[in-house]
Amino acid sequence: MSAAKRKMAFMPYDPEVEELYAATQAADKLLLVVWAYEYSLGYVALFEEYSDDDRVRTARDAAYIWAKGGMKMPEARRYILAAHKAASECGDEIATAAARAVAHAASTVHSKRHAFGLALYGLTAIAKKYGRESAEVANEIKRLSEGLVSLAENGEFGKESWARFLTKGRE
Repeated sequence: MSAAKRKMAFMPYDPEVEELYAATQAADKLLLVVWAYEYSLGYVALFEEYSDDDRVRTARDAAYIWAKGGMKMPEARRYILAAHKAASECGDEIATAAARAVAHAASTVHSKRHAFGLALYGLTAIAKKYGRESAEVANEIKRLSEGLVSLAENGEFGKESWARFLTKGRE
């Protein structure tokens, strides 16, 4: 399906994001979980500019608890689905894209394939607010890319206590 039909500003093969896409595909799951959690907060704030619905923030928080081993997948999934529902119900295209960015970030705990959804939907939200060719979009692509590289180089997140399913094979 084309980006226009999905109302997406970017797709993985677009030149502006292809390097970020490749980096997310090469990264391990725990790195992407941490990246998605850290970089989704800005999209929570963007969503909250348009809505007082707390389901998006709650989904982000639930995913962190799940990643730390404090919640099981079925419970976390309910929160993530609620965030997607909030996206559908909010009535604003910027807020919808921001909410979907957060829901995909939260879903990264389940599958690393969701991590790039953070970027695609987040960049779509920013493009809808400022324009696809705006400095804000270019700055966000840079922020996301540099953030992923920085986390990978730092590696400190791996020393934290994470759920066993995220650390399996890292010991």
